[in-house]
Amino acid sequence: MIRKSFPLRTLCFLALTAALAAPSAHAARLVYSGVLEVDGQPANGRHDVRLTAYASADGAVPKASPVEFHAVEVKDGRFEVALDLPGEAREAWVDLAVRPTGSGAFVPLLGRSKAALAPEAIGQCWSSTGDSGSNPATNFLGTTDAQPLVLRTQSTRSLRLEPSSVLQSGNPITANVIAGSAVNSTLQGVRGATIAGGGANPTGDPDFNTVASNFVSDHYGAIGGGFSNVAGDQMGSNADAAYATVGGGRNSTAASLGSTVSGGAENLALGAHATVGGGFRNRTTQADATIAGGERNSVNGAASAVAGGGANDARGLRSFVAGGSFNCAGADFSFAGGRQAKVRPAADPNQSNPNTACSALGSYPGGSGDVGTFVWGDSQDAAFVSSGSNQFLVRADGGLFFNTNALVSASDDVTFRARQNSGDADIDLRLVTRTGKSVAMYVSDSSGTLFISPPNLNANANRLIVTGGTVGNATLSNGGTWTNASSRAFKEGFGAIDPLDVLNRLLALPITTWEYTGSAEGLHLGPVAEDFKAAFGLAGDGQSIATVDADGVAMAAIQGLNHKLEAERDALKAENDELRARLDRLEAMLIGKE
Repeated sequence: MIRKSFPLRTLCFLALTAALAAPSAHAARLVYSGVLEVDGQPANGRHDVRLTAYASADGAVPKASPVEFHAVEVKDGRFEVALDLPGEAREAWVDLAVRPTGSGAFVPLLGRSKAALAPEAIGQCWSSTGDSGSNPATNFLGTTDAQPLVLRTQSTRSLRLEPSSVLQSGNPITANVIAGSAVNSTLQGVRGATIAGGGANPTGDPDFNTVASNFVSDHYGAIGGGFSNVAGDQMGSNADAAYATVGGGRNSTAASLGSTVSGGAENLALGAHATVGGGFRNRTTQADATIAGGERNSVNGAASAVAGGGANDARGLRSFVAGGSFNCAGADFSFAGGRQAKVRPAADPNQSNPNTACSALGSYPGGSGDVGTFVWGDSQDAAFVSSGSNQFLVRADGGLFFNTNALVSASDDVTFRARQNSGDADIDLRLVTRTGKSVAMYVSDSSGTLFISPPNLNANANRLIVTGGTVGNATLSNGGTWTNASSRAFKEGFGAIDPLDVLNRLLALPITTWEYTGSAEGLHLGPVAEDFKAAFGLAGDGQSIATVDADGVAMAAIQGLNHKLEAERDALKAENDELRARLDRLEAMLIGKE
């Protein structure tokens, strides 16, 4: 079926109008230009056109008999005819009927269109080299009714300007600007929308093998370019996801009020005022959430953020993932960064998908999760999981350093260094209780002497307490005495000893004087640990001697020595008693002889 699209006036036919033959002295020549479409597509070929002119848009009496034009050329939907009317009429309203040349009856098209006098039309046209002296209040390109204005390039729509259906003082309050591919569009009723470009025509893009339009479904949405992008939620009212923006990229959606996807591919901003900066397959679901970039990251906590990386999840309220991969900031106000750093959420968010960063952690604390916890994981591909709220956890297999970036010794795990540019020269560490009492630990000079100073403790308090595994304590007193835990309650597996055997082993143990290697503290006296271990077989690694064992050996040897002395004393007493008895008998014999 042939239908009329809209009259083009004489805007694009200046040269043709000027070349028409001059009208007779008693006739006015008017030019009619129009566009024909067949089933929504521009018509081509030759058509018969019948025009009937009226004095007004609603007049009932024609100004002249219908005029038929045979075999009018229609190219890309465009055609033009000149109409001579009697008298000096400067304009007329025209009914139009058309048919393919020589076939069937004329088909009338609804609505009258205005035809203008050729000389007047020439004065109203814009020159292809530009105009001067025009008045923008009366000289403009556009429409004076509610119809959109379309600009075409190579006969294909490239820009469409649609007036808002909402009026103020009879004028549209805004307009939709739809540029780029002819398949770009807005949902019916949307106003203030902008599509700056992009989109792929129905035949598709040969380099990307796709057909994809950009689409705005809510008021004041905007798409900068790319293809297959959507600004709005495509459901509900046209206002519930207003002000949404997609900067570019492909297959991305900003689907909530004020949400933004800057670019990238297959990104989703589903929360109000949420932002996805770019990357690939990133997704925000809560209000005010942000993903700066990366891939397959998600933010499921309000006002939370993921800075980048891959497969990270900021799930708690105002939580943050700094980057890396497979990190979970699962609880409110939590932080995760590095690799597989996990702050536990209250419960497993997706038990069916073990690849989710916050899933399959083994345990979940319930409540609000491990709120306020900081977890940093190094490059190890193993989960480093929080165990409670308000923790500060760091996994650093290469060592933990403060005020330095290098190991002092290869076996160091944690290194503290004094401030380089301020403070004193030593390293100070102070532990302060809630009652204000404190213990200061510091290295005082270049020799590396370690001091532990408890200035807030009273004179009778121990200066150092070391708790053993059986609850017993080893302590250093205020006077400098070291005391070992030795209660019967802390011991088991008692066995008898032979003090004389201990004494004999001790007598065989080499005792020498010696100095510690590299030390200037002077001579010491005692055995070496290897000989001590071989002699007595007591606990230890053979490189050290426990004071409790050395004391025990000394005490046992004293007992052995005492046993030996007592035995010798008893033997001497027995011998002495026997000698005295013999002397008494001899004395008696001598007296008897007298």
